[in-house]
Amino acid sequence: MNSRRRNGKPASCEPCRKDKVRCDHRLPVCSRCQKKRQTASCFYHPAPLTHRSKSTNVKGSSSGTGSTHSPPASTPQQDDSDARLLRARPASTPISTLSNTEGPGSQLDDGFNMFVTARSLPTGYLGPTSFVAALEDDHELVSSPSERQSHHDAGTALSSGLPLYWVQRTAEILRCLEDFSTITQLVCEYYRLSKAAVIPSLILNALPAIQTMIDEAQLHKGPVEQVARVLQNTKQLLHVPSTMAGRHFHELFTGPNLRLEILGLFYAIAGRLSVFGLAHDKFPRQNGMAARERFSRKMLAASDAVLQICKLIAPVNDLTIWMLYEILLLSKVAHGDASSAKWRRLGDLSTHIFELGLHRDSQQSSSLPLFLVESRRRLFAATYQLDKSIATFLGRPPRISLRHSDCRLPLDLDDRSLEADQSEIELALQDLDSDGWNTQGSLHRSTFSRQRFLVATFREEILEVSLETQNYRTAEKLRDISMRCHQTWDSMPKQLHYNPDSRDENMSNTVCMMLIVSYLAYLYNDFLIQRLLVQQDPEAYSALLNVSSTILSTVLDFCAMREDMVDLRPDFMWTNLLYGFPSAAVLIKALQKQARTGKPIPYQGSRSVLIRHLSVFISQLESMSRPGVVNQELFHRASKIFSSIIDEVLEPRVAVTLPGPDLDILAESETCMIGSDDLEFLDMLEFGGSIDQYMIF
Repeated sequence: MNSRRRNGKPASCEPCRKDKVRCDHRLPVCSRCQKKRQTASCFYHPAPLTHRSKSTNVKGSSSGTGSTHSPPASTPQQDDSDARLLRARPASTPISTLSNTEGPGSQLDDGFNMFVTARSLPTGYLGPTSFVAALEDDHELVSSPSERQSHHDAGTALSSGLPLYWVQRTAEILRCLEDFSTITQLVCEYYRLSKAAVIPSLILNALPAIQTMIDEAQLHKGPVEQVARVLQNTKQLLHVPSTMAGRHFHELFTGPNLRLEILGLFYAIAGRLSVFGLAHDKFPRQNGMAARERFSRKMLAASDAVLQICKLIAPVNDLTIWMLYEILLLSKVAHGDASSAKWRRLGDLSTHIFELGLHRDSQQSSSLPLFLVESRRRLFAATYQLDKSIATFLGRPPRISLRHSDCRLPLDLDDRSLEADQSEIELALQDLDSDGWNTQGSLHRSTFSRQRFLVATFREEILEVSLETQNYRTAEKLRDISMRCHQTWDSMPKQLHYNPDSRDENMSNTVCMMLIVSYLAYLYNDFLIQRLLVQQDPEAYSALLNVSSTILSTVLDFCAMREDMVDLRPDFMWTNLLYGFPSAAVLIKALQKQARTGKPIPYQGSRSVLIRHLSVFISQLESMSRPGVVNQELFHRASKIFSSIIDEVLEPRVAVTLPGPDLDILAESETCMIGSDDLEFLDMLEFGGSIDQYMIF
């Protein structure tokens, strides 16, 4: 440390002087003073033209340069010195102001680099073509040295060498537990209301355990010893005994075993659900939405900080995957469907899924308890369908291919079954049919996960065909996909089929909304197929109009249902209309062509009903184009274009008969009421997105 000479003697360093304690820190001495035996009065900078790193290890920092060995074990005196250094060091960027794109690389020091390179993270899943495939029977040889070392170190005392930067960052993460009562309420309300939750409800058992740690250890104040312990726990492999019941799973990452991943998971869930209007009593009525957005972004920053730490020090485990999934959903809410952040986070999630081997059901060891195997299947199914939805919306290749995966469908079990003992789980398995559906007619979270996964498998096939040159061969492929998709849908249990005319009055809104979401995904497959077939077969235009009309009316049913749910009216209700964009664009262009050419369109439904549905849809767009809404400009422009076309259809200003239906010719005509850029905008909407799983229902 730098110091100034006082009366010919080296002064105390700044932290020791503030704490008014004797300074025992050794200062560098030049060779000349050593020869003259004047070391007490020497002050020598080893590199005068540089300055030393500001970062210091938490435990046992060494004054030697170029050291590659682990620092010595800490002593009580060193712990006191570490606490003083932590107080003396300038504070890192607070979580509340941390950007989700902020990287810590500029603040990393040599101690951190030593910490990372001293022991690599486990390799993870190795497939049948890997370099060790021929040695797969020799588990000791196949496993990496770091993995074997992690098993050896499990349960040991705190190690030395933890970088001070990450201790400070972890302290910031723990201070977010000041909002734990709000976090708890949001998470509990979510699992009470939602049928779309992918992470099993057994994580709720962790909430009381964390609250106890907050009360007893003052965890929310970030004490140094607790920070170091949480980091050390996070470094260890998460080993799950095969005999463990789901109800005890939380004991592996709470209490004295508290890990960062579970905090990041709860932060991400709470941040997303705060925007959806839950926990009314936790946010003020006046300026309540602004408070919710601040809380949401704070949770995003905190969960992002957890993720950065875990990427560097923690072996990938199930908690990591759960946290990544929820951070992706929170990012979609915070930044919108079209943000690049969402796409990059999907890449992180799929990469970690492959690393843990969730895509290979046959590789999941029999040593894993059934609740964990089923949890992995649910997560893979949810990520797979979300991947296809995002790929469709952005027009990009999907990241998870079924041809490289053999993960089975999750069993149609209630969440409570996953918390039970093995004997109780086996009893619940008797209520399933040969395909894994429950025979009681119940609708569980896993029920919808199975349904949406099956629909998404056909979406992957459609996306592949859409990249090929469209000809009669691709047309045959599309017809085959359509036939198999309809057959699969019809083979599903009847309680999974949405029918607006035969809705059970005893059915909850949350269940009905999930049925609609699955139905829309199924219809959208047919929409995409007919859109591609029109290029080769004009007869497909009639089927395209019919499925578009069905999608639009179903979207309006969905939106009307949300109006009845006063407690769940998020400002992001626009996401529920994403299926309406492409279907409305097809229908409104067909009506415009009919109005201009005077020729009937091959639509089998009522034209007046169609116009009413489009008018309601336009009013929905107008209500969502208010300031502060994500993609406000998109909604404003779409509602403006749709309104102008409807006005032209209802009140044509000039009666014109044009020779052909080519809308490019219409764009050049003086009678055209929208510009060519607006027509391109409508074409874009026809290939719009779909409702993803970032909805709470």
